Amino acid sequence: MLDVLKRYNFWDKDVSGCGILRESYLEKLSKMEVPKSIITVTGGRRVGKSIIVRQFIRHLIEKGVNPQTVFYANMFVQDIDFLKDRKVFKQALDLWKKHFRFSEKERLFVVIDEIQEIKDWELLVSSLHEDYTTDYKIIITGSNAKLLSGELHTYLAGRSFELKVFPLSFKEYAQFTNLEPDRKTCMNYLSYGGMPELVNIDDDFTKENLITSTVDSIIMRDIVLRHDIRNVPLLKKIVDYFSASPSDEFSKLRITNQLRQNGEKLSINTVSEYIEYLKNAFFIHECSLFSYKKGSILQRAPQKVYLNDPAFSRSVKKSGDFGKLLENTVYIELLRQGYKVETMRVENKEVDFYAQFGDKKVYIQVAYTIGDDESDLFKREFEPLSFIKDHYPKYVISLDELTHSPVNGIKHLNAVDFLTKGFAD
Repeated sequence: MLDVLKRYNFWDKDVSGCGILRESYLEKLSKMEVPKSIITVTGGRRVGKSIIVRQFIRHLIEKGVNPQTVFYANMFVQDIDFLKDRKVFKQALDLWKKHFRFSEKERLFVVIDEIQEIKDWELLVSSLHEDYTTDYKIIITGSNAKLLSGELHTYLAGRSFELKVFPLSFKEYAQFTNLEPDRKTCMNYLSYGGMPELVNIDDDFTKENLITSTVDSIIMRDIVLRHDIRNVPLLKKIVDYFSASPSDEFSKLRITNQLRQNGEKLSINTVSEYIEYLKNAFFIHECSLFSYKKGSILQRAPQKVYLNDPAFSRSVKKSGDFGKLLENTVYIELLRQGYKVETMRVENKEVDFYAQFGDKKVYIQVAYTIGDDESDLFKREFEPLSFIKDHYPKYVISLDELTHSPVNGIKHLNAVDFLTKGFAD
Protein backbone atom coordinates (compact mmCIF):
# COMPACT_ATOMS: atom_id res chain seq x y z
CA MET A 1 0.00 0.00 0.00
CA LEU A 2 2.77 2.43 0.93
CA ASP A 3 4.46 2.10 -2.47
CA VAL A 4 1.22 3.02 -4.26
CA LEU A 5 0.63 5.99 -1.94
CA LYS A 6 4.20 7.15 -2.47
CA ARG A 7 3.68 7.16 -6.25
CA TYR A 8 0.83 9.68 -5.96
CA ASN A 9 2.32 11.85 -3.22
CA PHE A 10 5.14 14.36 -3.18
CA TRP A 11 7.15 13.09 -0.22
CA ASP A 12 10.42 12.88 -2.15
CA LYS A 13 9.72 14.67 -5.42
CA ASP A 14 8.49 17.98 -6.79
CA VAL A 15 4.76 18.67 -6.85
CA SER A 16 3.53 17.86 -10.36
CA GLY A 17 0.36 18.66 -12.28
CA CYS A 18 0.15 22.25 -11.07
CA GLY A 19 -0.73 24.01 -14.31
CA ILE A 20 -0.72 27.80 -14.55
CA LEU A 21 -0.81 29.65 -11.23
CA ARG A 22 -4.22 30.88 -10.05
CA GLU A 23 -3.01 33.42 -7.55
CA SER A 24 -6.35 34.70 -6.24
CA TYR A 25 -7.31 31.24 -4.97
CA LEU A 26 -3.89 30.65 -3.42
CA GLU A 27 -4.21 33.93 -1.54
CA LYS A 28 -7.61 32.90 -0.20
CA LEU A 29 -6.38 29.44 0.81
CA SER A 30 -3.42 30.99 2.64
CA LYS A 31 -5.78 33.13 4.70
CA MET A 32 -7.76 29.99 5.63
CA GLU A 33 -4.68 28.20 6.99
CA VAL A 34 -5.96 28.25 10.56
CA PRO A 35 -5.20 25.48 13.14
CA LYS A 36 -7.87 22.83 13.76
CA SER A 37 -10.09 23.90 10.90
CA ILE A 38 -11.25 22.22 7.72
CA ILE A 39 -10.96 23.80 4.30
CA THR A 40 -13.51 22.70 1.71
CA VAL A 41 -12.83 23.53 -1.92
CA THR A 42 -15.99 23.21 -4.01
CA GLY A 43 -16.80 23.82 -7.66
CA GLY A 44 -18.00 22.18 -10.84
CA ARG A 45 -16.14 19.66 -12.93
CA ARG A 46 -13.07 20.86 -14.83
CA VAL A 47 -12.87 24.25 -13.12
CA GLY A 48 -9.41 23.42 -11.73
CA LYS A 49 -10.00 22.36 -8.10
CA SER A 50 -7.38 19.59 -8.18
CA ILE A 51 -4.77 21.85 -9.74
CA ILE A 52 -5.44 24.58 -7.17
CA VAL A 53 -4.98 22.25 -4.19
CA ARG A 54 -1.75 20.90 -5.72
CA GLN A 55 -0.59 24.47 -6.18
CA PHE A 56 -1.36 25.04 -2.50
CA ILE A 57 0.66 21.94 -1.52
CA ARG A 58 3.57 23.32 -3.53
CA HIS A 59 3.08 26.69 -1.83
CA LEU A 60 3.21 25.05 1.63
CA ILE A 61 6.42 23.18 0.76
CA GLU A 62 8.03 26.35 -0.62
CA LYS A 63 7.15 28.05 2.69
CA GLY A 64 9.11 25.37 4.55
CA VAL A 65 6.53 22.69 5.31
CA ASN A 66 8.11 19.22 5.32
CA PRO A 67 6.70 17.50 2.18
CA GLN A 68 6.47 14.21 4.07
CA THR A 69 3.85 15.77 6.36
CA VAL A 70 1.43 16.20 3.44
CA PHE A 71 -0.81 13.23 2.56
CA TYR A 72 -2.55 13.74 -0.79
CA ALA A 73 -5.22 11.49 -2.29
CA ASN A 74 -7.07 12.19 -5.53
CA MET A 75 -10.05 9.86 -5.36
CA PHE A 76 -10.49 9.84 -9.14
CA VAL A 77 -7.18 7.95 -9.48
CA GLN A 78 -8.07 4.30 -10.06
CA ASP A 79 -4.89 2.93 -8.49
CA ILE A 80 -6.00 4.14 -5.05
CA ASP A 81 -9.60 2.94 -5.27
CA PHE A 82 -8.99 1.00 -2.07
CA LEU A 83 -9.08 4.32 -0.19
CA LYS A 84 -12.78 4.69 -1.00
CA ASP A 85 -13.38 2.59 2.12
CA ARG A 86 -13.06 5.08 4.98
CA LYS A 87 -11.61 2.43 7.32
CA VAL A 88 -8.92 1.54 4.79
CA PHE A 89 -8.23 5.25 4.36
CA LYS A 90 -7.66 5.55 8.11
CA GLN A 91 -5.31 2.54 7.97
CA ALA A 92 -3.37 4.24 5.17
CA LEU A 93 -2.97 7.36 7.31
CA ASP A 94 -1.74 5.28 10.25
CA LEU A 95 0.76 3.52 7.96
CA TRP A 96 1.99 6.90 6.67
CA LYS A 97 2.45 8.24 10.20
CA LYS A 98 4.23 5.11 11.36
CA HIS A 99 6.57 5.11 8.35
CA PHE A 100 7.73 8.70 8.83
CA ARG A 101 7.64 8.63 12.66
CA PHE A 102 6.13 12.09 13.08
CA SER A 103 6.28 13.71 16.48
CA GLU A 104 3.00 14.49 18.26
CA LYS A 105 3.58 18.22 17.81
CA GLU A 106 4.01 18.11 14.02
CA ARG A 107 1.12 19.42 11.96
CA LEU A 108 0.00 16.91 9.37
CA PHE A 109 -1.84 17.96 6.22
CA VAL A 110 -4.47 15.58 4.85
CA VAL A 111 -5.64 16.66 1.38
CA ILE A 112 -8.48 14.59 -0.10
CA ASP A 113 -9.50 15.45 -3.65
CA GLU A 114 -13.11 14.63 -4.70
CA ILE A 115 -13.92 13.32 -1.25
CA GLN A 116 -17.50 12.42 -2.19
CA GLU A 117 -16.04 9.25 -3.76
CA ILE A 118 -15.37 7.88 -0.25
CA LYS A 119 -18.35 6.12 1.24
CA ASP A 120 -19.45 7.79 4.50
CA TRP A 121 -16.64 10.32 4.14
CA GLU A 122 -18.30 12.56 6.74
CA LEU A 123 -17.44 9.99 9.42
CA LEU A 124 -13.80 9.99 8.29
CA VAL A 125 -13.53 13.78 8.41
CA SER A 126 -15.26 14.00 11.79
CA SER A 127 -12.95 11.33 13.22
CA LEU A 128 -9.79 13.07 12.02
CA HIS A 129 -11.01 16.43 13.25
CA GLU A 130 -11.73 15.01 16.72
CA ASP A 131 -8.40 13.16 16.98
CA TYR A 132 -6.72 15.15 19.75
CA THR A 133 -3.53 13.05 19.51
CA THR A 134 -2.62 14.45 16.08
CA ASP A 135 -2.65 18.00 14.74
CA TYR A 136 -4.43 17.36 11.45
CA LYS A 137 -5.06 20.13 8.94
CA ILE A 138 -7.77 18.80 6.61
CA ILE A 139 -8.38 20.07 3.08
CA ILE A 140 -11.12 18.45 1.01
CA THR A 141 -12.51 19.12 -2.45
CA GLY A 142 -15.81 18.11 -4.01
CA SER A 143 -18.04 18.72 -7.01
CA ASN A 144 -21.20 19.28 -5.03
CA ALA A 145 -22.56 22.53 -3.58
CA LYS A 146 -24.04 20.57 -0.64
CA LEU A 147 -20.71 19.01 0.32
CA LEU A 148 -20.97 20.47 3.81
CA SER A 149 -24.62 19.98 4.62
CA GLY A 150 -26.77 18.22 7.15
CA GLU A 151 -25.26 17.02 10.40
CA LEU A 152 -21.64 17.59 9.34
CA HIS A 153 -22.40 21.22 8.54
CA THR A 154 -23.92 21.68 12.00
CA TYR A 155 -20.98 19.90 13.62
CA LEU A 156 -18.37 21.96 11.75
CA ALA A 157 -20.10 25.33 12.18
CA GLY A 158 -17.36 27.83 12.94
CA ARG A 159 -14.63 25.26 12.28
CA SER A 160 -14.61 25.18 8.50
CA PHE A 161 -13.86 27.48 5.60
CA GLU A 162 -15.33 27.09 2.12
CA LEU A 163 -13.59 28.19 -1.07
CA LYS A 164 -15.75 28.16 -4.19
CA VAL A 165 -13.82 27.71 -7.41
CA PHE A 166 -15.24 29.06 -10.66
CA PRO A 167 -14.08 28.65 -14.26
CA LEU A 168 -11.33 31.02 -15.35
CA SER A 169 -12.27 34.67 -15.12
CA PHE A 170 -11.85 36.75 -18.27
CA LYS A 171 -8.70 38.25 -16.73
CA GLU A 172 -7.26 34.77 -16.11
CA TYR A 173 -8.36 33.67 -19.58
CA ALA A 174 -6.41 36.51 -21.21
CA GLN A 175 -3.35 35.70 -19.08
CA PHE A 176 -3.53 31.97 -19.83
CA THR A 177 -3.85 32.52 -23.59
CA ASN A 178 -1.38 35.45 -23.77
CA LEU A 179 -4.04 37.45 -25.60
CA GLU A 180 -4.80 41.12 -25.22
CA PRO A 181 -7.82 41.63 -22.93
CA ASP A 182 -9.82 43.39 -25.63
CA ARG A 183 -13.23 43.06 -27.25
CA LYS A 184 -12.17 40.30 -29.65
CA THR A 185 -10.74 38.20 -26.83
CA CYS A 186 -13.87 38.82 -24.80
CA MET A 187 -16.05 37.52 -27.65
CA ASN A 188 -13.95 34.33 -27.75
CA TYR A 189 -14.34 34.00 -23.98
CA LEU A 190 -18.11 34.40 -24.21
CA SER A 191 -18.20 31.72 -26.92
CA TYR A 192 -16.03 29.06 -25.29
CA GLY A 193 -16.02 29.92 -21.59
CA GLY A 194 -13.29 29.44 -19.03
CA MET A 195 -12.55 25.75 -18.55
CA PRO A 196 -8.77 25.69 -17.93
CA GLU A 197 -8.32 22.60 -20.16
CA LEU A 198 -10.08 24.35 -23.01
CA VAL A 199 -8.39 27.70 -23.32
CA ASN A 200 -5.19 26.65 -25.10
CA ILE A 201 -6.88 24.23 -27.51
CA ASP A 202 -6.92 25.69 -31.02
CA ASP A 203 -9.04 23.04 -32.74
CA ASP A 204 -12.76 23.84 -32.59
CA PHE A 205 -13.75 20.18 -32.95
CA THR A 206 -11.70 19.25 -29.87
CA LYS A 207 -13.17 22.17 -27.95
CA GLU A 208 -16.73 21.12 -28.77
CA ASN A 209 -15.99 17.54 -27.72
CA LEU A 210 -14.53 18.65 -24.39
CA ILE A 211 -17.58 20.83 -23.67
CA THR A 212 -19.98 18.03 -24.54
CA SER A 213 -18.07 15.46 -22.49
CA THR A 214 -18.03 17.80 -19.49
CA VAL A 215 -21.79 18.32 -19.66
CA ASP A 216 -22.31 14.56 -20.03
CA SER A 217 -20.02 13.88 -17.09
CA ILE A 218 -21.96 16.30 -14.88
CA ILE A 219 -25.23 14.65 -15.90
CA MET A 220 -24.10 11.05 -15.42
CA ARG A 221 -21.57 11.15 -12.58
CA ASP A 222 -22.75 14.09 -10.48
CA ILE A 223 -26.51 13.63 -10.87
CA VAL A 224 -27.66 10.30 -12.36
CA LEU A 225 -25.34 8.03 -10.37
CA ARG A 226 -25.40 10.09 -7.19
CA HIS A 227 -29.18 10.42 -7.03
CA ASP A 228 -30.16 7.18 -8.79
CA ILE A 229 -32.04 8.97 -11.56
CA ARG A 230 -34.19 6.61 -13.63
CA ASN A 231 -35.54 9.03 -16.25
CA VAL A 232 -32.25 10.19 -17.78
CA PRO A 233 -33.86 11.45 -21.05
CA LEU A 234 -36.08 13.80 -19.01
CA LEU A 235 -33.06 15.14 -17.12
CA LYS A 236 -31.26 15.76 -20.41
CA LYS A 237 -34.26 17.69 -21.75
CA ILE A 238 -34.14 20.00 -18.71
CA VAL A 239 -30.37 20.40 -19.14
CA ASP A 240 -30.86 21.32 -22.81
CA TYR A 241 -33.61 23.79 -21.85
CA PHE A 242 -31.29 25.73 -19.53
CA SER A 243 -28.28 25.40 -21.84
CA ALA A 244 -30.25 26.96 -24.69
CA SER A 245 -31.53 29.89 -22.63
CA PRO A 246 -28.87 31.33 -20.30
CA SER A 247 -29.99 34.48 -18.44
CA ASP A 248 -33.66 33.84 -19.21
CA GLU A 249 -36.51 34.02 -16.75
CA PHE A 250 -37.99 30.63 -15.99
CA SER A 251 -40.83 29.01 -14.11
CA LYS A 252 -40.85 25.44 -12.82
CA LEU A 253 -44.55 25.26 -13.65
CA ARG A 254 -43.92 26.48 -17.20
CA ILE A 255 -41.21 23.87 -17.74
CA THR A 256 -43.49 21.17 -16.33
CA ASN A 257 -46.36 22.19 -18.62
CA GLN A 258 -44.11 22.32 -21.69
CA LEU A 259 -42.78 18.83 -20.97
CA ARG A 260 -46.32 17.52 -20.42
CA GLN A 261 -47.38 18.98 -23.77
CA ASN A 262 -44.54 17.00 -25.32
CA GLY A 263 -45.88 13.78 -23.83
CA GLU A 264 -43.89 13.55 -20.60
CA LYS A 265 -45.68 12.22 -17.53
CA LEU A 266 -44.21 14.07 -14.56
CA SER A 267 -44.98 16.29 -11.60
CA ILE A 268 -43.63 19.73 -10.78
CA ASN A 269 -41.87 18.09 -7.81
CA THR A 270 -39.76 16.03 -10.23
CA VAL A 271 -38.78 19.18 -12.15
CA SER A 272 -37.94 20.95 -8.87
CA GLU A 273 -35.76 18.02 -7.76
CA TYR A 274 -33.85 17.92 -11.05
CA ILE A 275 -33.25 21.68 -10.95
CA GLU A 276 -31.91 21.33 -7.40
CA TYR A 277 -29.55 18.56 -8.54
CA LEU A 278 -28.28 20.78 -11.37
CA LYS A 279 -27.62 23.59 -8.90
CA ASN A 280 -25.80 21.27 -6.49
CA ALA A 281 -23.63 19.99 -9.35
CA PHE A 282 -22.63 23.59 -10.23
CA PHE A 283 -24.25 23.36 -13.66
CA ILE A 284 -26.64 26.27 -13.07
CA HIS A 285 -27.16 29.08 -10.57
CA GLU A 286 -30.60 30.30 -9.61
CA CYS A 287 -30.90 34.06 -9.17
CA SER A 288 -33.62 35.26 -6.81
CA LEU A 289 -35.95 38.16 -7.55
CA PHE A 290 -37.03 40.91 -5.27
CA SER A 291 -39.10 43.99 -6.02
CA TYR A 292 -37.66 47.13 -4.49
CA LYS A 293 -39.61 50.04 -3.07
CA LYS A 294 -38.36 52.54 -0.49
CA GLY A 295 -35.64 50.14 0.57
CA SER A 296 -38.02 47.27 1.36
CA ILE A 297 -38.09 43.83 -0.17
CA LEU A 298 -41.62 43.19 -1.34
CA GLN A 299 -41.35 39.85 -3.04
CA ARG A 300 -38.82 37.02 -3.33
CA ALA A 301 -38.93 34.13 -5.78
CA PRO A 302 -36.45 32.25 -7.97
CA GLN A 303 -36.63 34.03 -11.28
CA LYS A 304 -33.57 33.63 -13.52
CA VAL A 305 -31.05 30.93 -14.20
CA TYR A 306 -27.40 31.28 -15.21
CA LEU A 307 -24.90 28.68 -16.40
CA ASN A 308 -21.74 28.09 -14.36
CA ASP A 309 -19.82 28.41 -17.63
CA PRO A 310 -21.23 30.02 -20.79
CA ALA A 311 -19.57 27.22 -22.76
CA PHE A 312 -22.36 24.88 -21.61
CA SER A 313 -24.69 26.64 -24.04
CA ARG A 314 -22.62 25.22 -26.91
CA SER A 315 -23.77 21.71 -26.00
CA VAL A 316 -27.09 22.55 -27.68
CA LYS A 317 -26.26 25.38 -30.09
CA LYS A 318 -22.97 26.52 -31.55
CA SER A 319 -23.65 30.25 -31.63
CA GLY A 320 -25.46 32.06 -28.88
CA ASP A 321 -27.03 35.40 -28.04
CA PHE A 322 -24.00 37.43 -26.97
CA GLY A 323 -26.15 39.75 -24.89
CA LYS A 324 -27.39 36.84 -22.79
CA LEU A 325 -23.91 35.29 -22.63
CA LEU A 326 -22.49 38.62 -21.45
CA GLU A 327 -25.17 38.91 -18.77
CA ASN A 328 -24.36 35.34 -17.68
CA THR A 329 -20.65 36.19 -17.54
CA VAL A 330 -21.20 39.35 -15.48
CA TYR A 331 -23.34 37.36 -13.03
CA ILE A 332 -20.62 34.73 -12.52
CA GLU A 333 -17.97 37.44 -12.17
CA LEU A 334 -20.00 39.10 -9.41
CA LEU A 335 -20.22 35.75 -7.59
CA ARG A 336 -16.48 35.30 -8.09
CA GLN A 337 -15.88 38.67 -6.45
CA GLY A 338 -17.95 37.61 -3.45
CA TYR A 339 -21.19 39.46 -4.13
CA LYS A 340 -24.62 38.15 -3.24
CA VAL A 341 -26.54 38.71 -6.45
CA GLU A 342 -30.27 39.05 -7.10
CA THR A 343 -32.38 40.40 -9.89
CA MET A 344 -35.09 42.98 -9.23
CA ARG A 345 -38.02 44.96 -10.57
CA VAL A 346 -38.78 48.60 -9.97
CA GLU A 347 -41.78 50.42 -11.46
CA ASN A 348 -42.47 47.21 -13.42
CA LYS A 349 -39.05 47.49 -15.05
CA GLU A 350 -36.40 44.81 -14.77
CA VAL A 351 -32.97 45.58 -13.32
CA ASP A 352 -30.58 42.75 -14.14
CA PHE A 353 -28.60 42.71 -10.88
CA TYR A 354 -28.77 44.03 -7.36
CA ALA A 355 -25.43 42.97 -5.84
CA GLN A 356 -24.33 43.21 -2.21
CA PHE A 357 -20.97 42.59 -0.59
CA GLY A 358 -20.81 43.64 3.04
CA ASP A 359 -21.86 47.29 3.14
CA LYS A 360 -21.37 47.69 -0.62
CA LYS A 361 -24.41 47.71 -2.88
CA VAL A 362 -24.55 48.16 -6.62
CA TYR A 363 -27.22 48.05 -9.34
CA ILE A 364 -26.33 46.76 -12.80
CA GLN A 365 -27.85 46.54 -16.25
CA VAL A 366 -26.09 44.41 -18.88
CA ALA A 367 -26.46 44.71 -22.65
CA TYR A 368 -24.44 43.67 -25.67
CA THR A 369 -24.75 47.22 -27.04
CA ILE A 370 -26.73 50.32 -26.08
CA GLY A 371 -26.27 52.47 -29.19
CA ASP A 372 -26.37 56.28 -29.05
CA ASP A 373 -28.06 58.27 -26.31
CA GLU A 374 -31.21 58.76 -28.40
CA SER A 375 -31.74 55.09 -29.17
CA ASP A 376 -34.41 52.85 -27.70
CA LEU A 377 -31.68 50.49 -26.50
CA PHE A 378 -30.06 53.29 -24.52
CA LYS A 379 -33.33 54.29 -22.87
CA ARG A 380 -34.28 50.66 -22.13
CA GLU A 381 -31.07 50.08 -20.18
CA PHE A 382 -30.79 53.41 -18.34
CA GLU A 383 -34.46 53.99 -17.50
CA PRO A 384 -34.96 51.22 -14.88
CA LEU A 385 -31.91 52.37 -12.94
CA SER A 386 -33.20 55.96 -12.92
CA PHE A 387 -36.22 54.83 -10.88
CA ILE A 388 -33.99 53.75 -7.99
CA LYS A 389 -33.68 56.75 -5.67
CA ASP A 390 -30.93 55.69 -3.26
CA HIS A 391 -27.31 56.78 -3.67
CA TYR A 392 -25.63 53.45 -4.28
CA PRO A 393 -23.65 53.08 -7.54
CA LYS A 394 -25.54 52.22 -10.69
CA TYR A 395 -23.97 50.90 -13.88
CA VAL A 396 -24.87 49.92 -17.41
CA ILE A 397 -22.29 47.39 -18.66
CA SER A 398 -21.97 46.74 -22.39
CA LEU A 399 -19.42 45.70 -25.00
CA ASP A 400 -19.52 49.13 -26.66
CA GLU A 401 -15.93 50.33 -26.97
CA LEU A 402 -16.97 53.98 -26.65
CA THR A 403 -18.65 54.71 -23.34
CA HIS A 404 -21.25 57.41 -22.65
CA SER A 405 -21.02 60.07 -19.99
CA PRO A 406 -22.98 59.42 -16.77
CA VAL A 407 -26.72 60.04 -16.93
CA ASN A 408 -28.28 61.12 -13.63
CA GLY A 409 -25.41 59.45 -11.82
CA ILE A 410 -25.73 56.21 -13.79
CA LYS A 411 -22.35 55.24 -15.27
CA HIS A 412 -21.72 53.40 -18.52
CA LEU A 413 -18.97 50.82 -18.11
CA ASN A 414 -17.19 48.86 -20.83
CA ALA A 415 -17.56 45.10 -20.21
CA VAL A 416 -13.87 44.39 -20.83
CA ASP A 417 -12.91 47.03 -18.25
CA PHE A 418 -15.34 45.55 -15.71
CA LEU A 419 -14.14 41.98 -16.28
CA THR A 420 -10.49 42.98 -15.87
CA LYS A 421 -10.67 45.79 -13.28
CA GLY A 422 -14.05 45.44 -11.57
CA PHE A 423 -15.73 48.63 -10.37
CA ALA A 424 -12.58 50.72 -10.52
CA ASP A 425 -14.00 53.88 -8.97
